[in-house]
Amino acid sequence: MIRRLTAGRDLVTELRLAIKMTLGGTIAWWIASELGAQRPLFAALVPLVAMTGDPFAAVSVSIGRIVGVFAGVGLGVAVTHVDVGSTWRVALALAAGTLIAIVLRVGERPNLEVPIAALFLIGFASGSVSELGVQRIWETAIGAVVAIVVATLLWPPDPVRELARRLTRLRQALAADLAAIADDLATGSGATSEQLDDLREHSLDAVRDVFELAPAGRALRFSPLRHRDVPRLDELARRINLGARVARHARSLGRDVADTHLRDPALAAATRHLADATDRLLQGQDAQEALERAESALTGRSDAVVSAQLRQLAADLRSLPG
Repeated sequence: MIRRLTAGRDLVTELRLAIKMTLGGTIAWWIASELGAQRPLFAALVPLVAMTGDPFAAVSVSIGRIVGVFAGVGLGVAVTHVDVGSTWRVALALAAGTLIAIVLRVGERPNLEVPIAALFLIGFASGSVSELGVQRIWETAIGAVVAIVVATLLWPPDPVRELARRLTRLRQALAADLAAIADDLATGSGATSEQLDDLREHSLDAVRDVFELAPAGRALRFSPLRHRDVPRLDELARRINLGARVARHARSLGRDVADTHLRDPALAAATRHLADATDRLLQGQDAQEALERAESALTGRSDAVVSAQLRQLAADLRSLPG
């Protein structure tokens, strides 16, 4: 049960995010209280909803969510001026807030901070409405500033760590995929036909990792504490791009093996050697011997489709600089 809950997750990063949220909310509450705010809920709320833990952001704070809180506070202040019963105020805040949330969406989801902030403000409204509105707005501003400062200086986004984790996942997936294809070529079992969906998914995951390289570079350039990791990112980028090419080859190779129902121990041996070379190169190790064994096994092979795919894979592996 525990393994299932933790599989594929970076628990260290998630724990750090929880600590940053706690610290940011506490500091914002303390600052707002020292400045005279009574129950500065919104100061503490902003760090909780704004910190995202996005490893590829220059600052792991969602500006869209901060804007959503400001919009919700403004909406709540406006609704408290409407001379209707509390139920109608809530209904009006929810209706307007959800519409604004759709306009100010965060990614593919509505920005629900808008109606939530509006409801909080209505629920805690007391005393002078005008004073309440001004206080909640500067409380929110304090929370936003604290969230950005804490997210920038305490465990800032670490794209190199995340990309290294993804590269390890990709390396393990490719090793398993190529081993399964080699077994099929050795026995003619046809088992690759049942693994085509997995091969496709692994190839798409590799492409997504390649697309994250540009945001990772921007995050490092703008991070005062991570800028020195740029050379490490360059090396990771080479390996991730190679891994994506190998994943594409594995997908095509699996489809060809499934279509031809080929049984060829020599090609199976070549596939295993290429899997070994791939694993070594993705770890930054020398793969010369494994590549030579693969090329030797491919010498004189006449079955054009599968052997051509393996030769192209070998050529791509040799193309990795260094």
